Amino acid sequence: MHSALSIHQSFAGRHILLTGASGFLGKVWLAMVLHRVPTVGKIFVLLRPKALRPARDRFERMVATSPAFKPLHELHGADMGEFIAQRVEVVEGDVSLPGFGISDPELAARLHRELDLIVNCAGLVDFDPDLREAMSTNVDGAIHAAEFTRRCTRARLLHVSTCYVTGLRNGTIPEALDPDFSPCGDAFDVEAEYAEVKAVSEQILAAHDSPDAEAAALAETRELMRAKGQDEGNAMMLRNILRRVKRQRLKDDFVAEGQRRATRWGWHNIYTYSKAMAEALIARALPAERWSMFRPAIVESALEYPFPGWNQGFNTCTPLIYLLGGWFRHMPARIGNPFDVIPVDFVCRGLVVSGAELLLGQHAPVYQCGSSDRNLLTIDRAIELTALAHRKHLRERGGTALERVLLSRWDAVTTDLDHLFSVPNIRSAAEGLRDWLRETKFPKFMRKGADEWADKTDDALDTVETIDKMVDLYQPFVHDNAYIFISQALFVRAVVEPEFRCDPKTIDWRRYWVDTHVPGLRKWCFPLFENKTPPSYAPRHPFSLPRASEESVSFHSDAHIDRAVPHADLGRPQLAAQHAEVL
Repeated sequence: MHSALSIHQSFAGRHILLTGASGFLGKVWLAMVLHRVPTVGKIFVLLRPKALRPARDRFERMVATSPAFKPLHELHGADMGEFIAQRVEVVEGDVSLPGFGISDPELAARLHRELDLIVNCAGLVDFDPDLREAMSTNVDGAIHAAEFTRRCTRARLLHVSTCYVTGLRNGTIPEALDPDFSPCGDAFDVEAEYAEVKAVSEQILAAHDSPDAEAAALAETRELMRAKGQDEGNAMMLRNILRRVKRQRLKDDFVAEGQRRATRWGWHNIYTYSKAMAEALIARALPAERWSMFRPAIVESALEYPFPGWNQGFNTCTPLIYLLGGWFRHMPARIGNPFDVIPVDFVCRGLVVSGAELLLGQHAPVYQCGSSDRNLLTIDRAIELTALAHRKHLRERGGTALERVLLSRWDAVTTDLDHLFSVPNIRSAAEGLRDWLRETKFPKFMRKGADEWADKTDDALDTVETIDKMVDLYQPFVHDNAYIFISQALFVRAVVEPEFRCDPKTIDWRRYWVDTHVPGLRKWCFPLFENKTPPSYAPRHPFSLPRASEESVSFHSDAHIDRAVPHADLGRPQLAAQHAEVL
């Protein structure tokens, strides 16, 4: 029988380093801990400077403008600056650099001495980014987090990963990590793969520096300029477009290489491939008592904290839900497939619970935070609820009579990939219509109208192309593969504080999806798809950190000494040596 877990007692006086605080998950976790864990000692927030804005200024702006911090502003009002200054210290650095890029050796030494927990939320979440960016943030960042942990006297590492590191392996997915095998079942040497990616990256860069690559880029640039009727003799214009073309060609080659490597080993995309590499490298670099992997499923809008519906950015299933709000209502997916969605505040509660157990040395190696094994939502049910939410909105707030009368009654359905209204069929029909309009010898009085409709069809084809890319991107998760992620480790022990209980059994999917999730996306995320700005947030009282708080104070507690982890050689030394060179 396991004793109950008290979050307040586990975090009492503890000092935590948080990376990725500017992201969706990082913001909510930081706000939640500051709000609901009054016993926490100090949170060091690692932020990099950006666009000539120092890390401290970025942090101030984030806290002053992000709705994630609304509950804290409402609670502390004019005292918010003093409250934050007593509990947070901003550290300028970068996870992609050795030692987290912390340039002050005294600060680094203090962190090594005082930290109890490192929560590594930093990560690039694009499915198929430039391989260099995925390696720099997701893989190098994990290596540096492990190395920083190894240098600490007692700190342990809670690394945020994803359930989908399982790759193409279907069925019930246990809370386990085997760094020596890929999802295909092949032997997988992550250090050899890391070195190979570095070598291939250098080859790609060298190839793009060749005369042949320069000539090909110039030819493409001239072709683009001719197609747009631009003056090829304008040297400045040609040079600027050539620069963009070369940059895009290089990125395309790195994306293609990343996709090839991910597919070779059995991962869906570059994101899951790089996150799986990160897990394996951490597991090899640190002993088991120093780390836990925290794997959320599909992280979506808040159920309750900081307030119902809070979301940000182009995250997870938002593009699909946005597309299903228009005339595209035939979503290719497999009926009955689990669609493992979990609200961001449930993820943050789980992250706090797993962090508490890691602090106590009573942790599991892997915590999966999902809903599929405890409160199953299927993809067809999610599509049905999405249509219901859109129809409800259009009936009440449709901008045109067509939306209120017709589109509000247009249902969404789950279809096969080759359905009559599948994206390839729609594209083929639209292309046929466009070609017919352009090639048919209409009477002179009809020619102008035919050309206008052909142009409109071209615009429609651009939309179809976007839909096709989205459907293709999500196809592995909604059609090709079926997963049930075991999420038991978070519930082995009862949690004393009810505000940190994170069992998805308590979620009413219909109410959450129709009344909270989709309205939240409509308010906070859909404007970004339409080149609009989401609603702004400004606290009632202006926020800034007191200038005096720049003077650092040591918050070391002797009470932690008896819980110290011996500072041993915890990792493979070649990892640090490998990373002395940048990809």
